[in-house]
Amino acid sequence: MVKEQIIAMKKLILVFGCFLAILTFGCSKGSKQATGNSSSLFGKWILVEALVDPGDGSGKWTAVKPNYYYLQLNTDSSVASNCFTGLDGAKRFSVVNDSVMNFIFANSQTIRFGYHMDNASLTITGGCIEACGSKFVMTGSR
Repeated sequence: MVKEQIIAMKKLILVFGCFLAILTFGCSKGSKQATGNSSSLFGKWILVEALVDPGDGSGKWTAVKPNYYYLQLNTDSSVASNCFTGLDGAKRFSVVNDSVMNFIFANSQTIRFGYHMDNASLTITGGCIEACGSKFVMTGSR
């Protein structure tokens, strides 16, 4: 009877140890990714290029007047913007994963956009029927 209790105790410790290891390593990796990606999004971004397509796939990235259009992503998930690229009027944002974010507008409409970060630049695509996008640089990195 004592021997069976010792074996049961060892199995319980092994199962608990495995669970704890999975919890520790699984959550740690995910948390670092989410924090790393979303925290670097915070700040004021200046629009430097826009992709506009007339609907036939011939769109090109075009430089815009520097230091005029901006997108501000705040740590409280609020948004400020004067962009003409579909982000104007957004009030809040949420990061879905490392390549998708939602912008929530005053009328509660939520629009999903793709995003990509590369060094100090942020590219946001989507929100249009045809191809469209916005390339930003972080304020002060230009």
